[in-house]
Amino acid sequence: MRIPLACLAIVLLGACRQAPAPAGPERPAEAPSPAPDTVAANFRCGDLLVGTVFDNAAGNVTLGINGSRTVLPQAVSASGARYADEAGNEFWNKGDEATLTLDGTSHACITTEEVSPWDEARARGVAFRGTGTEPFWALEVDGGDVPAMRLELDMGERQLLVAGATPLADGEGWSGTADDGSAVTLRVTHGDCSDGMSDFTYPAAIELQVGAQLYHGCGAFLDR
Repeated sequence: MRIPLACLAIVLLGACRQAPAPAGPERPAEAPSPAPDTVAANFRCGDLLVGTVFDNAAGNVTLGINGSRTVLPQAVSASGARYADEAGNEFWNKGDEATLTLDGTSHACITTEEVSPWDEARARGVAFRGTGTEPFWALEVDGGDVPAMRLELDMGERQLLVAGATPLADGEGWSGTADDGSAVTLRVTHGDCSDGMSDFTYPAAIELQVGAQLYHGCGAFLDR
């Protein structure tokens, strides 16, 4: 029996086709990256800006609040991540929200891109920061043996620089001469301090004398 040429071409074409190559072994799925040991986040708790550093390895959270740092160990929780100490201070984080209980007062918190000015100053290497009110004023002292001291007085309208401040004999303050010729002395007293306009507490009280003018406020050592 003769095979029509058209059919023969189809048969030969099929015979010339190569069989598909066998599939190689499947590549194993990549393991997920391990969680970082520390995670930082900022929270706004009403008028309070709180910086947090979660340490997964140590099982605690460090709270940066108005220049002071509080470390809370991880505690048992039915949901979320809860950190608490025996004094009743607590930080309970659930996603983008959290509840902060500090000195018996609770605050509702939410994550924010805002950074506390105390944490921002610490990141720049500032050794001490202080503020006062009526009218608002602020100061920063850099680290080092002969640090620069920057003053913003009278709502920022008067800005002075003490290029090389000398530590006081007791080590709790600095003195020097500002760039306008004013004698400047900053004295620091450890202990809880209130700014007089809010319920916030700071770890130190300060007295700033610029020429004949005296200022009182609160502050914190950021390098301790």
